[in-house]
Amino acid sequence: MDAKRERIKKAALEIFSSQGYANTTVQQIAERARVGKGTFYIYFATKEELLTDLLIEGLTNMGQHIERKIRTLQGSAAKLRAIVREQLRYFYEHQSLCRLITREVWGHSDQSSSLAQRVRSSYIRMLQEVVEKGIKDGELRSLDPQTVATALYGMVSMVALSMKDLPSDGAIERAEMTLQELLFSGITTSRMVAVEA
Repeated sequence: MDAKRERIKKAALEIFSSQGYANTTVQQIAERARVGKGTFYIYFATKEELLTDLLIEGLTNMGQHIERKIRTLQGSAAKLRAIVREQLRYFYEHQSLCRLITREVWGHSDQSSSLAQRVRSSYIRMLQEVVEKGIKDGELRSLDPQTVATALYGMVSMVALSMKDLPSDGAIERAEMTLQELLFSGITTSRMVAVEA
C-alpha cells in the first residue's frame, strides 16, 4: 500500500465529506495530504477518479463486511436485523464515508460516477434479495422488495449520519433497536390500513 496514495485518499475523504466534491480543489487535497499537486496527478488522473475510487472502495468494503456477517444466519428476519446493525455500525465508525456516500451517491450528485452508483445498487440488490426470500418463505409481508430495500438503506444511512450529534453513551444501541422496531413493527400501536387518497 503506497503511503502517499493513502494520505491523498484520506485527505480527500475528509474534505469531500465536509465541504462537498464540487467545493473541493485538487490543491486543497494535496495540501491536506502534504504532497505536491503534481504528486496528486501521479496517483489520480482527475479529482473525479479519486472520488470514484473512494466511493467504490467504501461501498464495496461495507457490502463485503455485511455479507460476511449474514452468510451463516438462517432466515430473512435474522439477516435483516444483522444488516441494520452492521450498516449502522459501519457508517457510525466511518462518518466521513457516510457523509460522502449520502451527499455524492445517495443524492445522485452529478459528480458521482455510474460505477459508484452501480456499487450502491448492488448493495441494495443484496438487501432486496433478502427481502424477496423472506416474502417467498412467508417470513415477511408481501411488500415491494425494492422499495423496502431502498428505504432500509436510506433509513439506516440517515440515522448513522445524524448520530455524530447524539450523546455517544448507548446511542448506537438505541438507534439499532429503534430501526429494527420500525422495520419489523412499524410506528402504529395497532394495525392501521393504508387509506387511498
